[in-house]
Amino acid sequence: MKLQQALLACVLPALLAAAPDPRVTTLIKRSGVALHISAMRSIQTVHTRGKVVATGLSGSGASWNEMGGTRQASIFSTPPLGGGTGWDGNESWILDQTGLVIVDDSVMGRSTAINQAYFGNYDLWTPGYGGASVVWGGAKSEKGKHYQLLTVAPPKSKVPFDFWFDATTHLPVKMVQKYGPIVSTMTMGDYRPVHGLMIPYRVDIATSEGNNTSFAATAVNVNSRGGTAHLAKPHSAPHDFSISGGAASTTVPIRLSENHVYIDVMLNGKGPYHFIFDTGGGNILDTDVAKEIDALGGGSLQVSGVGNATEASSFATVKTLQVGGAIVANQVFAVLPMRKGVGMSTGIPTDGVIGYEVLSRFITTFDYGNNTVTFNTPGTYTAPTGASIVPITQNQSVPQFACAIDGVPTTCTLDTGARDSVTFYAPFLQAHPNLIPAKLTATGVSGFGVGGPALGRLGRLRSLTFGGFNLPNLIGDYTTQTEGAFAAPDLGANVGGAVWKRFTMTLDYRALTMTLTPNAAFNNPDQWDRSGMFLLNTGAITIIDVRPHTPAAEAGLIKGDVITAANGSSTLSLRHLRELFLGAPGTVVHLVVKSKNGATRNVDLTLAEYV
Repeated sequence: MKLQQALLACVLPALLAAAPDPRVTTLIKRSGVALHISAMRSIQTVHTRGKVVATGLSGSGASWNEMGGTRQASIFSTPPLGGGTGWDGNESWILDQTGLVIVDDSVMGRSTAINQAYFGNYDLWTPGYGGASVVWGGAKSEKGKHYQLLTVAPPKSKVPFDFWFDATTHLPVKMVQKYGPIVSTMTMGDYRPVHGLMIPYRVDIATSEGNNTSFAATAVNVNSRGGTAHLAKPHSAPHDFSISGGAASTTVPIRLSENHVYIDVMLNGKGPYHFIFDTGGGNILDTDVAKEIDALGGGSLQVSGVGNATEASSFATVKTLQVGGAIVANQVFAVLPMRKGVGMSTGIPTDGVIGYEVLSRFITTFDYGNNTVTFNTPGTYTAPTGASIVPITQNQSVPQFACAIDGVPTTCTLDTGARDSVTFYAPFLQAHPNLIPAKLTATGVSGFGVGGPALGRLGRLRSLTFGGFNLPNLIGDYTTQTEGAFAAPDLGANVGGAVWKRFTMTLDYRALTMTLTPNAAFNNPDQWDRSGMFLLNTGAITIIDVRPHTPAAEAGLIKGDVITAANGSSTLSLRHLRELFLGAPGTVVHLVVKSKNGATRNVDLTLAEYV
């Protein structure tokens, strides 16, 4: 008897845990009846066509679903934008309007594609729920209507979602996915029978960033001839780039300022314009520049960046983008007030950004030691002997790579557009609090870009390792962001220009490799501004932040003060002041400062290490 009791004590909890939740099975059964799910037995594929409204642009769209299977694909055309997305059973792919296809191997990219395929293919109503984990999500009321929820985690997806069902009709009406601070809500309605199966003719998608998409079906067909061919990942075939004269490569000078790469760009034959070359970004054009080159704008998109906020942008098509001899045609740019926004935080006038769209076409070498960038056509680059070749993957348009921080393995993003060495993602720090050093500065502004200021505390990490390299004692920005890019989960840190300037770095987005050769700066000690304040050029050199317990705070400088002179000179530039504040510890910088009330005072600022 005691043996039987012992066996029951071990086995019974497992049996209870494996027992299906009757609320789950009942809801799935009722919703299956409402959808006429029995009709799915005779349906292999569903092809839907309709009208699309997205980011303020209108056009057409189509989708293909493998019913009860794993594959899904959709395409859209809302000029000047177009393209598509899909999950082919193994890879999440993204197609743009130029015919370029990338594989998004990030957690969010893969999981979102899998979740959308799972929903669109009606996998919940297949045996074993299509291999998904399904648990009861409770009941909710919203605007006088009542709903029952299931929380679903499809196989291979690392981002579960909530399935909402109308408590009266039992039809699925909403799918809510949360990835860090980003919430995406898909709402379904206007169900109609197609070959007996109830299918929503209206699908709306809204994100917490403010970007909305609406799709209204005009035709739905089942088992269309050749339908399965559309479920495969399309072949990448952009034909919009070249190097003048048929050359295999072109080399252009760059300018480094605060570890940003600046490059001269010709747009529609006009320029040169001063652009940041940013692996963490894509095509962005200043509003005034768009007018100067006659690039018409349209649509509306909310763009997120390093800050907590998002910014509204429109779209413009640039007929020719030329960097040295490298030419790319018919490029779509997001239009933002770069000169007044990002430009006021940099030491060099900034007319825009180029990044992913150029990098995805050429094999690109950043030679930081010689201040040049070289563009090679595909197939014409050979890695130098002894170079380290590091695999990369794509997180939408941003490259990422395997790294370790203080010995903890994680994934890092590669960002030539960041001025610092390492900026941590907040969820990674929350998951690994032992990585936070005992000595940290107070919270302050560490950077500025799209979305406004980036806030964090500064400290030193023991080591950053990747590709066989070990970089010790780097300065890290231990972010305090709760929104924006640095609130994303599943990533460890963003690695910026203060690291990449130690290398000659070649990026090949087709081969998904980063080739690295250390240069003379490889072992240089990492350093940070020694004043403790962050400046913007708002028409005057204005202090927007003073970090507590730093030289600037001890000298009595405060937010809102304006610097009118330094070391006897009233001819000031943001770049010059920042260079002054990188001076050796103990250096005294003599400032003349105007307070908010208009009073002027002299301030002797003694530089010191505080990180």
